[in-house]
Amino acid sequence: MRVIIAGGGTGGLATAIALRKVGIEPLVLEQAAAFTAIGAGLGLYANAMKALTYLGADAYWRENVARIDIAEQRSLNDDELITSSSLDPQAAKYGEHYYCGHRADLLSSLLAPLPPESVRTGSRVVAFEDTGRDVRVELATGEEVRGDLLVGADGLRSQTRQQLMGEREARFTGVVVWRGLIPREKVPQRYDAKIMSWYGPRRHVLLYPLRHDQHQGSVYSLSAFVPATEVRRESWTASGDLADLHASLADSCPAMHELVALMDTALITGIYFRDPLETWGSDRVVLLGDAAHPAPPSAGQGAGMALEDAVMLAACLRRADAGNEQAAVREYMFRRQARTTRMLESSRVNLRNSQTSDPVQIRARNGYVRGLRQLSPMGPPMQEWLLAHDPVAAAQQSPAEFEQNLAVPGNPMRRPESRRAFDLWRAALTSEHRAAGWLGEREGYAAFVRGKLHRADVNGPGDSVDCDGTPALQIGTPPRGDTPVVLHLHGGGYVMGSAELSAPLAARLAEAAGGWSLVPDYRLAPEQPFPAALDDVLTAYRWLAREYPQAPILVSGECAGGGLALSLAIALRDADRGATRMPAGIHVVSPFCDLALSAEQLSAGTSDPWFNRITLLQLAACYIHDTDPEHAPVSPLRADLSGLPPLLIQAAEPEALFTSAKRLADRSRDADVQVTFSPVADSVHSFILFDFLPETDRALAEFAAFARALRAF
Repeated sequence: MRVIIAGGGTGGLATAIALRKVGIEPLVLEQAAAFTAIGAGLGLYANAMKALTYLGADAYWRENVARIDIAEQRSLNDDELITSSSLDPQAAKYGEHYYCGHRADLLSSLLAPLPPESVRTGSRVVAFEDTGRDVRVELATGEEVRGDLLVGADGLRSQTRQQLMGEREARFTGVVVWRGLIPREKVPQRYDAKIMSWYGPRRHVLLYPLRHDQHQGSVYSLSAFVPATEVRRESWTASGDLADLHASLADSCPAMHELVALMDTALITGIYFRDPLETWGSDRVVLLGDAAHPAPPSAGQGAGMALEDAVMLAACLRRADAGNEQAAVREYMFRRQARTTRMLESSRVNLRNSQTSDPVQIRARNGYVRGLRQLSPMGPPMQEWLLAHDPVAAAQQSPAEFEQNLAVPGNPMRRPESRRAFDLWRAALTSEHRAAGWLGEREGYAAFVRGKLHRADVNGPGDSVDCDGTPALQIGTPPRGDTPVVLHLHGGGYVMGSAELSAPLAARLAEAAGGWSLVPDYRLAPEQPFPAALDDVLTAYRWLAREYPQAPILVSGECAGGGLALSLAIALRDADRGATRMPAGIHVVSPFCDLALSAEQLSAGTSDPWFNRITLLQLAACYIHDTDPEHAPVSPLRADLSGLPPLLIQAAEPEALFTSAKRLADRSRDADVQVTFSPVADSVHSFILFDFLPETDRALAEFAAFARALRAF
């Protein structure tokens, strides 16, 4: 078999090495006349290093580049520290350090194992034809080259992809990056072995060493990401005119001005990405690396994904029978598309977070980062699926083994109704919602609840009420006297949801209790972290107790609302010391009540379509910011529960929060609290939101009985 590779970048050269390792003849066609030191810096995480090491192309890279030991994030305007993390625990966990080097260093490392006859420079591919027996490749010189397969590894503006699929415009992010190099001896020593990030309004700057401190050509890379509208020139090319860059960073801290003053020239490039392609090729032509899945550089995985692609494609071709390249191409695409799509989402989230201009969102982002540092000292949890991946082991898995380890598990529910609910949760947020971070997820959650959960026959959301400054919705007409009222606290992981979205459930709870309902619109994290939400529900509760002194108050909540219901009762017990009467009872469904997130909880609910380990960590980080996650008002599961009113706890046994619900029941009993724990088998998180589930009617009937028993008591 002979494979033609269009493009001699990271992906093309890595593919050539990988193919030679499995006995396949490659030919790399690179359009440049020679391999020169063009481009800028890049980093290789553990997953990429494992691929590079497998290829036998890591020696030059390791000998020349810089090992990064610390990741530090600061404010661009005042140089204030946001967070600083040692990368040693990551290296110990994933088996490799993080290395940064020049693109030329990586190309040199990849060229070393390849014989000269495997790589041709000055060979630009302009066209190709799948003849049915082979693929004919035409060069700009008119020369014709033939092979059994063509791999398009020719980058963001791939000519191979254009001929294969037609012209598809890349999506411009509106961001450009100035990339420049600074000699190491000019850079203050405090930045040694660090990757530095400075975040400011609509801009951020990265600084990291590209070669180790003993290297003669040791330099630092400085990359400044700014709005494209601030670059006022016709050509985005290498330039010694840095006036626009200085203007973009005019409001930066003195430390940044000192660094930028050390740059003589910079290369300006726009930041683009492409939406995931449905297919990466045809029978004899396939795309790889940025030609297949270009993403913003904000996940630091461009080169890593290309290296992974190369290892996987070679393994698939090795497994295929002779003459069955088509099956190998299909297997390669199937194995790689889900991971690269997820990487694109991660890159877009990172870019959005780093480019925000709203001061509220900037504070939210910085607090979220600090919260993540508390909860996940080994590094951001969203990096784990990237860094823990072993591309060599993945490539060696049989197709059957690979299918068993797909990122998207099957639907484990047994009943048609619960299967429907599971699928609804799984599809609640689109990739566009996730790529927009918490703002997009909040919008997506609202669209999901309105479009998929609200019944057409449900009346309006109710009347607006001002509860001493906390806005709320009043569901039903509150009579005077001892008619019960349900103070319902909506779910959404402390980050999503609203009173309006939870009004239909509140109405059903009020009907079950034989009364009416009040739904506070508490403030959401991360813009308003702890204790904002708790303060709001406390204010609403005290208003309710004052305005309706005879009415029994039942506090109900699902997900985050369940955690807030418990925190509310604890605060009333401890802070008010009898000044405000306690609730008659507390009803929680799938309570998110332990934001310290024990190992047991993080390992539970692996088939939960809504809450997985990473989601829980992210939501908890949004809420806690600088607060100790074990602080009782934040994580009421860890509080002294004695003296709480009767509890009704409902949760679905397969869901991620079931462990917390069960522990809550056990700890409450130990504290002599009257507890009814009602586990629901074969169901989903916050099942009570889904009207079509039979367990919803049973849960409401159970709540009605709970309310009647409290009134009788």
